[in-house]
Amino acid sequence: MMFETITNQDLPVIKCVLISHKNNDSSLGISSSYPMASEPPEDLGCALKPESTQAVYGAATVEVDMLASITLQVLVNTPGNISCLWVFKHSSLNCHSYGVSFQMSIPIHCTLLYTLRRPYFRKMENQDALVCISESIPEPTVEWVFCDSQSESCKGESPAVVTKEESVLRELFGTDIRCCARNELGRECTKLFTIDLNQTPQTTPPQLFLKVGEPLWIRCKAVHVNHGFGLSWELENKALEEGSYFEMSTYSTNRTMIRILFAFVSSVGRNDTGYYTCSSSEHPSKSALVTILEKGFINASKSSEDYEIDQYEEFCFSVRFKAYPQIRCTWTFSRKSFPCEQSGLDDGYSISKFCNHKHQPGEYIFHAENDDAEFTKMFTLNIRRKPQVLAETSASQASCSSDGYPLPSWTWKKCSDKSSNCTEEITEGIWNIKANRKVFGQWVSSSTLNMSEAMKGFLVKCCAYNSLGTSCETILLNSSGPFPFIQDNISFYATVGLCLPFIAILTLLICHKYKKQFRYESQLQMVQVTGSLDNEYFYIDFREYEYDLKWEFPRENLEFGKVLGSGAFGKVMNATAYGISKTGVSIQVAVKMLKEKADSSEREALMSELKMMTHLGNHENIVNLLGACTLSGPIYLIFEYCCYGDLLNYLRNKREKFHRTWTEIFKEHNFKKWARVSQLYITEHSPSMMVKHPTLASL
Repeated sequence: MMFETITNQDLPVIKCVLISHKNNDSSLGISSSYPMASEPPEDLGCALKPESTQAVYGAATVEVDMLASITLQVLVNTPGNISCLWVFKHSSLNCHSYGVSFQMSIPIHCTLLYTLRRPYFRKMENQDALVCISESIPEPTVEWVFCDSQSESCKGESPAVVTKEESVLRELFGTDIRCCARNELGRECTKLFTIDLNQTPQTTPPQLFLKVGEPLWIRCKAVHVNHGFGLSWELENKALEEGSYFEMSTYSTNRTMIRILFAFVSSVGRNDTGYYTCSSSEHPSKSALVTILEKGFINASKSSEDYEIDQYEEFCFSVRFKAYPQIRCTWTFSRKSFPCEQSGLDDGYSISKFCNHKHQPGEYIFHAENDDAEFTKMFTLNIRRKPQVLAETSASQASCSSDGYPLPSWTWKKCSDKSSNCTEEITEGIWNIKANRKVFGQWVSSSTLNMSEAMKGFLVKCCAYNSLGTSCETILLNSSGPFPFIQDNISFYATVGLCLPFIAILTLLICHKYKKQFRYESQLQMVQVTGSLDNEYFYIDFREYEYDLKWEFPRENLEFGKVLGSGAFGKVMNATAYGISKTGVSIQVAVKMLKEKADSSEREALMSELKMMTHLGNHENIVNLLGACTLSGPIYLIFEYCCYGDLLNYLRNKREKFHRTWTEIFKEHNFKKWARVSQLYITEHSPSMMVKHPTLASL
């Protein structure tokens, strides 16, 4: 609490307390309703800070167990109206006051959030040693990793790597030093940024990125037989201030001197940007560019890339990028996610490769993000394969179809005397259908031969060919019609008798599929736009729209509760979403999903609703979409939670408030006042038909 221009004798009496609550749900440690106090409040001892120039109060530090349910309260005895505000990690929270004396209380449900953060360095006070720190949950194991070279073999697990499990390091003379933190979520490492004056200089100076407020550590290392040589740091040709560097030295096994000089800043600002140059009396100077950022970034080429490979060719997708902080990334194919590996390059860039495509053609997606930026890149993989030909005949035509990559071409040949010796090329009566690209990267094309009377009874051969090879099919041009295999009436009727049951079943399945598709047609074309005339309407089919991955939300951050409602094919569940609105903040949401055994038309309808909601955007009078889960599992649509339930039941429950008819209203006003009535049309398939504001129902 802060009060300005108030003397000490006029200051109000302030009391800060901590209230612990019973946990009704043993599995979560969180009450299902407002928690009940289980022990008397703890006085946190709010007191005026004497060193402050303003009236600033401080209280004791609060420590609670994981999953504990508590309330923080501030009680102020002062007359008049006082406004209040809770702030947590730069986010404002609700504050409530009661009467003349007011209190601010907020239930705090402490939930264990698993994190793994990159470690950072800090100098031990009064000692020439570095401490490695990683603020992660569960508590990580910290280890130092040493290597005698900076080659690629030293970046992974290999015999050249030596590890040391402790957080403090005094052996700071090694060639390659990294600090790594490991817990059940994985492993994160930070390399000690080093300028080695004995190595061959790079064509461009190495670059180091940091965000405002982060610590800076640069190590300058040099080895020489002259024991008296020295090292010095400069920033943009100005010597570093005393206290921002320290030096260490030791003798090597061949009695040469090894010196290192650290430059460090505990919390960098924009004025710390520039070239840091390490100079020596016995070595050429070297520099490194330090760039201080307000927020992180991901730089890479976003343009999509197409590749063609053979069926057994070794191939890997790769993305070359520069990013800070380090990215979290995934590779996705056919809605399935794959692990993403990344490694650093000598030019300051990093690279991520994906080789586990198993020669499946289609679209592959690389997605990367860090705390400040996101990046998505699309790849298309085509597998070169020779064509595969299928043939069929009718009364007047012979047709062949084929798929393959690259696009096949066609030839027709006539066979002599019904033998397989087909050499005479047919050039007339042939027409080719324009090729279509299939979803999985294969071209589908067909060619048709119109029969002439002179050709009936002969064998012909259709061949499809591309750069990978040729495939052919031989066809008998029979004059007996579309069923050349039927020899007499007995076989004809037997064939028809066998086929009729299958035809009947197939017809029923097609009708059922058509009815279901028609049922969802209104949901697949959900937005109607009125034209210049009252009877002019345009319907937008969202099946053709692309889904924007920026709405994607990690499904592991959803904690489901009870079912709010359900229909024939779908249901809506109550859930808690962690970090969907602000980082570190959980809110109550409603999640719409399909039931088990949903078919493609129902999934298509739900995806169309999702695409429609993303294009509509947010508005205060509708139930807004907050996010969605479409990758690696069932489709979830995450909406704002509406405490009043669905609109239909709300109107039914409040029907007694609307008992008067329009006639009674007109009589009461003697027909003198007419109001313009806006009609509200609610269709059967309107999405998100929930009540945000109860007053809306009274319209």
